[in-house]
Amino acid sequence: MNDTTAARLQLKLFGPPTLAQHGQVLRPALKRSHGMFAFLALEARSVPREVLAELLWPDVDAAVGRTRLRRLIYQIEKQCGGALMASHDGGLVLAVDALWCDAVEFRRAARALVAKSAPGLPFAALVRLTHSACQPLLEGLSFGSDMFDEWVQAQRLEHAHLLSRMLTRLAEQQRERGDVDDAVDTVERRLRLDPYSEPAYVQRMSLAAEARDATTVEATFIRCADALRHEFGCKPSRATEAAYLALREQAQSPPAAAREDRPTLARVAAALDIRFASSSGGAVAYATLGRGRETIVVMPGFVSHIEIAWEHEGLRHLLERLAERHTVVVFDRRGVGLSERLTQAGTVEAAAADVRSILDAAGIERAWLFGSSEGGPAAITLAVSSPSRVSGLVLFGSMAKGSRADDYPWALKREAFDRWMERLVRGWGGPADIETFSPPDKDDAASRAWWSRMLRHAASPASLRMVLEGLRDADVRALLQRVRQPTLVLHRRGDRAVRFEAGEHLATHIAGARFVALEGTSHWWWAEDSDRVLAELTAFVEAPRVAKLA
Repeated sequence: MNDTTAARLQLKLFGPPTLAQHGQVLRPALKRSHGMFAFLALEARSVPREVLAELLWPDVDAAVGRTRLRRLIYQIEKQCGGALMASHDGGLVLAVDALWCDAVEFRRAARALVAKSAPGLPFAALVRLTHSACQPLLEGLSFGSDMFDEWVQAQRLEHAHLLSRMLTRLAEQQRERGDVDDAVDTVERRLRLDPYSEPAYVQRMSLAAEARDATTVEATFIRCADALRHEFGCKPSRATEAAYLALREQAQSPPAAAREDRPTLARVAAALDIRFASSSGGAVAYATLGRGRETIVVMPGFVSHIEIAWEHEGLRHLLERLAERHTVVVFDRRGVGLSERLTQAGTVEAAAADVRSILDAAGIERAWLFGSSEGGPAAITLAVSSPSRVSGLVLFGSMAKGSRADDYPWALKREAFDRWMERLVRGWGGPADIETFSPPDKDDAASRAWWSRMLRHAASPASLRMVLEGLRDADVRALLQRVRQPTLVLHRRGDRAVRFEAGEHLATHIAGARFVALEGTSHWWWAEDSDRVLAELTAFVEAPRVAKLA
């Protein structure tokens, strides 16, 4: 902390929250003061006064809550000797440079480091801040507000995900600097945070192999296998097992005989070069693969996490095959995965804006959109709103409307959708609804473990609700007749998540669309007859060029 920082109010949110000024801990109205500052600092946006009042005093009349809020702000600013709040867009924000917050500083540095850009802190300070971030976020901060408690839980979950990624990158940098013991300590911190992370175990084995410590390589793999068997009833993935065998051999070989080209899972994961595009609602995480003539943007459904998706051997294999001939863009829409969380329901327009921001950031003028499931409506929206940016559409297992209507009977009624959403949220810690999304994989232990990990890391329950509420309310039927780009619709006959008739409806109402009916029941495009899906996609994207050559 520098002199400028020390002159400001300091809010520490790792461990029990504290407010301090000039090194002295302040004693304002304690928990509600901490709660108000924490909410404004971590949300980093204008918050309406009535929202803050309801958050802090949920059981009082709205007018009383606003009065108490004014009194609380007055008392704190009087004690601190200056204005800490400012009005913006009808709400309250923290005044510029009024407050330094350890959690905000950590988020800024971590997101920069994860994106492989300069974190803006000396390395030693970065390590200290990361170690501090391993403490519980907002520990013990509760004052009888269910709304606030739910927000805290969401913040803790998102912090855990960011911290895990930060520890991975920090360990890589420590290893590059030659601080191997520190790198080992950092990886062990990550494993305490997520004892089921196969990439973390591979990273730990890799450090042991470089030290020619075959015993630790063996012990680490056994730890991984025991953790997965105990929690999920499955064994490590084939990629993790292959990495273990290669690293064990490396550890047992003389240094000169070590093979640097062995394909470990750590190197596979590192192949995804994560970048962040700035969208109107926050940062959007994306990565590009390949350097082909045509660009294909893979637009996922309601849940995604590009790093964890990359760990799936089958999905990664398909993306790598696609990238052999094309430039492939994968991303997480706002609200899920590595991207910024939503502050309001996610709309198809917002998802379309995310893709537009990625195209701008990556310098891509035109792209084919592969809209899977809920990614379809956003792809259609972008094709109509920015036709010059879209070469064509491929819609897999998708729909035009998220909920049922009299003239659209192929979706759940709004009430049934909400019940399904709540059931999904309740089962969020495990392989929720895998029997609906991919019946062939419902009894496969490895698939269940991967899906559970995907769900846990992709979104918090609160963020998931916002994304699904956007899907429930989505309706792009009026846009279908305005699509002018070449369109391919793929749909499996036995899809339980999105009915086959929804795909037929898309093909019928988009002029010139080609419809391909696929056999099978999985809603996941990379499951079952994935070779057929890839062949249809590739042939469709390449058809215009082939026609020109002919």
